[in-house]
Amino acid sequence: MQTPDDKIPLEWVRSLRKAELHLHLLGAIRPQTALDLARKYRVDFPVNRIEDWKPFFASGDLADFVESFIRLFELAREREDFDRVAREVFEDLAADGVYYAEPRVTVTSHLARGVDREEMIGGLTDAADYAQRELGLAIGWIIDFPRILGPKVADRALAEAISGREWGVVGFDVAGYESTTGMDLHFEGLFHNARESGLGITVHAGEIGPADNVRYAVEKLKADRIGHGIRSIDDPSLVRILVEKKTPLEVCPTSNLCLKGIDKLENHPLEELRRAGVPITLNTDDPSLFGVSLSEEIQKVALAFRWSRETVLDTIENAWRRRFRTELPIPVGHR
Repeated sequence: MQTPDDKIPLEWVRSLRKAELHLHLLGAIRPQTALDLARKYRVDFPVNRIEDWKPFFASGDLADFVESFIRLFELAREREDFDRVAREVFEDLAADGVYYAEPRVTVTSHLARGVDREEMIGGLTDAADYAQRELGLAIGWIIDFPRILGPKVADRALAEAISGREWGVVGFDVAGYESTTGMDLHFEGLFHNARESGLGITVHAGEIGPADNVRYAVEKLKADRIGHGIRSIDDPSLVRILVEKKTPLEVCPTSNLCLKGIDKLENHPLEELRRAGVPITLNTDDPSLFGVSLSEEIQKVALAFRWSRETVLDTIENAWRRRFRTELPIPVGHR
């Protein structure tokens, strides 16, 4: 039997070789970089002081947050911008002991604002090359799209994801605010085509929407992983399906807390889901906007639920085993 450990030092967690599976690139932008880019392009950005950064992004619910997040798309426009943003994100991840990451990029939202496709991809690939060469950090990109924008944007996102396999895209996702009535039937064909093209499938579902959204993602969209998925706890039969299919949840506790998906960390359903046998991975979602690193996220959860060190290690290994770049070995000594 594993013994709970009430002393899980942050330094120990940071020393572990971790994988981050749920990370929005713009949600990890350094605040100073965002302010610099806003000045560069004379953007009327609603935050102009570092001390106002987190309160602006993490003071409402998910709908408020999405409206705030959209403002970030105005900031990166040229190759050097995308390179700088991503390079700095990767430096921060590497400093925190992350050796593999799957950052999400909403390509269609950048293109809709007039960004040159080659400029964007060039900057992202420059940064990914730098991460691998200088930091020892491997990158597998995920392209997502906002579900609220409809089929035309979804189709464009899939086309970009499929062609993006040439520059390191490994996954496809739908994100944004969930309706409470399920997902568009158009998504079934879309995600079938994504899967047939060799992309890994992850779906934002059950973050604040009902457990039925998770069921739809698993049964109809054939998701390999679920982004968030915490409302799965409301449906015992769905929990059994997740256990049977070994479908992992990309859980982001601090995000859930900031956006009012839970009232306090100790009430987060991740522990009940984990004890039921659902594979749990821990992630940051938008670390800059919520003020948390992956090591801090893991430590907070471990202390809240009195995890043993072995449970911490098992949870980190879950992320490694469910990464979409399966050709990469689990690093020796990740424990």
